[in-house]
Parts: sequence; structure tokens; C-alpha cells
Amino acid sequence: MPVVALALLLPLVATSCSGDDEEPRPDADPSPSLQEPEEAPTLAVEPVTTTGRVLGRLPRKDRVRVERAVSRVAVRWMDDAFLGGRYPRSGFGSSFAVFTPGARAAARRDLGRMTNKLVGRRVDAVTPTAISVEVDLLAVRLRAVTATAHVDLRFRTTGKVERDYRVAGRLMMTRQQPGWRVFAYDIARGQQGGKPAQKQQQKQDQKQKEKQGRSTTKNRSRGGRA
Repeated sequence: MPVVALALLLPLVATSCSGDDEEPRPDADPSPSLQEPEEAPTLAVEPVTTTGRVLGRLPRKDRVRVERAVSRVAVRWMDDAFLGGRYPRSGFGSSFAVFTPGARAAARRDLGRMTNKLVGRRVDAVTPTAISVEVDLLAVRLRAVTATAHVDLRFRTTGKVERDYRVAGRLMMTRQQPGWRVFAYDIARGQQGGKPAQKQQQKQDQKQKEKQGRSTTKNRSRGGRA
């Protein structure tokens, strides 16, 4: 893991995505960092929030409140993208309400990794088995200016697809009205003890294409004999 200062200032690897070209600027008003975000969703498993690294000086009471706010933003995304909604489900474009406009546009082009899009139509229910968020903070002049939420979500699907999945990685956040927002991400999604869901979906798509090809050939053959 890179030095925390670099982690908070985005050492983005090939699988990472930043939706904004310019480095985000903190708001002039210090109050947004202490605001409570929207009501956290009610989940079957209680999310576990832990303190990561804090670079710079930040009063403990402020640190606790910022960590709580950052964690709620992360959990909101996990619920919108994976746990919530009515399954079978095909619509996932609205899963990024807590993202900045640029990051939201990038994530919508990355639904296979950032949501349950690959299996949503074949799932009857999603049950979380573990949710954890570790929060790193960068503080300047006693004020939190950026945050990194290290997320680890594990859940089980039932229906035509019955598997255990894991979503893990980083959500990089900055303060924007009305509170903390994700402006970049580095997320991996896959099956626990199995092939990644994307490879599984590609395999199924290939089988469907082969089946359609055989059907077309068969119909042409019948037409020729007629």
C-alpha cells in the first residue's frame, strides 16, 4: 500500500477511474465536512467503520464526525449499486447519486464493475454478509480536505444466479455541497471462490451467440431443401 499522502492524492492504477480533470478544491465553508449525509440505508448487516490513517492535525471530535459522514456516503453507494432495489433488476444508472458529475459519468460507463448489472436480471434477492469501511483522511489547518474510503462488501445472491460476491477497493472523496462526494474510484468486483462475474457473463453471452448461429444455419438449411 502506498504512503498515505500519495494514496489520498490519487495514485490511480490502470483499473482506477477519475471523473474530473482538475484536482478538486475544498469548499471555503468548513461546515460541509461535518454535515451528516442523507439517512443511511437500513441493512441486514451493520457496516463496520474503522479509522485508517490521518495525515495532518484534526481534532478528534471532528475526525469522528467526518469518518461517519464518509462511511455513510460509501455505504449509500454500495446499497444503491448492489444491495438495494427490487430484484430481478436491470436499471442501475441511478446508483451514483453520491458521485461528482464527472465520476458519475465514468461509473455509468463501467456498470459491470461498479454495480450488479451483470447478474441483476437473473437474481431474486441480494443478502449482505459483511460490510466494512476504513477511512483515511488528509487534514490541512485542522480541516479535513480529502478522504479515501477503503470498502469491502461481501454479499450472496439467490435466484438463477446463486453465488457469493466481493466488491473491494477505494472511493476517493472531496467536499462538495451538500457534503462529501466521490470524485474517483479504484474498485474490483468478482466472485468469492469462483470466476469473476464479468468472465462468467462473457462466457454465457458467447454461448448464446453460438446457439443463435446454429439456429440461423439450421433455418437456412431447411429453406434450401424447400
